[in-house]
Amino acid sequence: MDFVQRSGVKIPNAVIVSGITKSEKDEEVLEFLKKYGGVKTLLPVDDATSEFHQNLIVEYSSGSAVEALEPLMPYKYVAEGEPNVSYCVRALASVYTAKVGEGVTKSYLAELKGLAKLSGKTYEEVLKEMISQICETTENTDEAPSVLHDSIVDETPIPQPQLLSGPSRVSSDQGVSTPVPPLRVQKPSIVISDVNPPEVQKVVVEHILRKDDIGSQIHSSMRIRSFSGKTPRPNNETDYETWRSHIELLLSDPSMTHLQVSRKILENLLPPAVDVVKCLSPSAPPVAYLQLLDSAFGAVEDGEELFAQFMNTLQDPGEKPSAFLHRLQLALNLAVKRGGIPPDDVDKHLLKQFCRGCWDSGLLSSLQLEHKKNCPPSFSELLLMLRTEEDRQAAKVDRMKKHIGSSKRVSVHAQSSCVCAGVRESPQCGPKAIEELQKQIASLQSQLASFASQEKLSERAHKKPVKKTTCKSKMDNTHQEVHRLAGVKQTGRPRPWYCFHCGEDGHIATSCTNPANSALVIEKKKQLERRQHAWESQSCPSDSSSPLN
Repeated sequence: MDFVQRSGVKIPNAVIVSGITKSEKDEEVLEFLKKYGGVKTLLPVDDATSEFHQNLIVEYSSGSAVEALEPLMPYKYVAEGEPNVSYCVRALASVYTAKVGEGVTKSYLAELKGLAKLSGKTYEEVLKEMISQICETTENTDEAPSVLHDSIVDETPIPQPQLLSGPSRVSSDQGVSTPVPPLRVQKPSIVISDVNPPEVQKVVVEHILRKDDIGSQIHSSMRIRSFSGKTPRPNNETDYETWRSHIELLLSDPSMTHLQVSRKILENLLPPAVDVVKCLSPSAPPVAYLQLLDSAFGAVEDGEELFAQFMNTLQDPGEKPSAFLHRLQLALNLAVKRGGIPPDDVDKHLLKQFCRGCWDSGLLSSLQLEHKKNCPPSFSELLLMLRTEEDRQAAKVDRMKKHIGSSKRVSVHAQSSCVCAGVRESPQCGPKAIEELQKQIASLQSQLASFASQEKLSERAHKKPVKKTTCKSKMDNTHQEVHRLAGVKQTGRPRPWYCFHCGEDGHIATSCTNPANSALVIEKKKQLERRQHAWESQSCPSDSSSPLN
């Protein structure tokens, strides 16, 4: 029994007000309602389970007040000076009928569907029978008052009015009264066909049947992945636990009969799994099919053994914490199904094993999971926390890589600028410097020749070894000096000292921010070519003295 029935309110004489604020502004709407009649009861709805919770029921002393308010309802009353505070006044009869009638209708139709399943008839047949019974009941209720009224009218004689005519006056004067037979007055009775014509009934039944046909089409088009029980499992098939969960959903669907579920099971089984259930009759319930399949393909491990496997599940190298939590959840569900642990302790054991098997101590400390063991979060909450933290850490690593990469690029640019500075100084090695180097090499060659002749003379004269060692050391020093000057000469080839983009000195094209200047670049290139030709022409004689090496 709901709140309105328990309160004993006379529903036709009451209105319901929504938007109650429990403040002084509520008195304004009550004063407005009192203008239409005397208020008998003010009943606030404080039942949290009622559809009219936090509303106010106002019961009038008579139904005339509700009749006067009927043209205005639903009426919206706005408080004076407070445009944000408004109240909605509606007739309790209309609101209560809509709310309660909807629930009664849904429950009645659900019972009819259950009756159709138990009786083996289709839902359409049961619905047609119920509609015919409703029509008969309505006709009987309409005929009963009319028959009762007819009997009362038949027993009540209606006096015949006296006519001003001769015979009647004479008879009245003589005191002779003529009995007047009672007249039978027939009142027109309302037939159910007038209120609910056959055309309307036909449309309603067709709509219900069409809706049921749509539901049957949906069930027929619903597909489940097949299961064969082969090892290894083919790619287009699913495992047994997933396939069984789909069948359990079909069993919980009230719109599907057991015969339809059994048909779905047979349609989605392949050999050798279908060979297991061939011994069952076509009228066998779906539970019998599942029992045979469980014995052939279900898990056979004991619940305690599955729980022990769950306790030995640890995070693999390179595995994300969220993926590790997924594996723990699957192992824990198997243990719960086999009775290894009670379902109420699932969250507790899941968090405990995750903290024990996860190697990311920084993640555990940042989320403070060790302190949440007394009040563990659910699987969905914990998974969301882990994925959020993983995304935050990944974003931090990306920012670090970008920052370190940009600093490396800056250092590379600095080194290239130093190289440009060295290239800029290279034009100082002009023809004069090359001539000086050639003179020094020629003098060193002459010194080397003199040292060689002195060595020969010393060998002939058999001089002391000390002098020979001195001459030899001098010759080695001369050779080193020649090689050093030759290296300077080889590295003295003129190089570009300008930017290939704008032609200016001091930087290269990759770091240039100046506008392009092709004319200046061409001019600098010609200067470079002239210096290179001069260097090559002067370095040819020195190359002919290769026997010194």
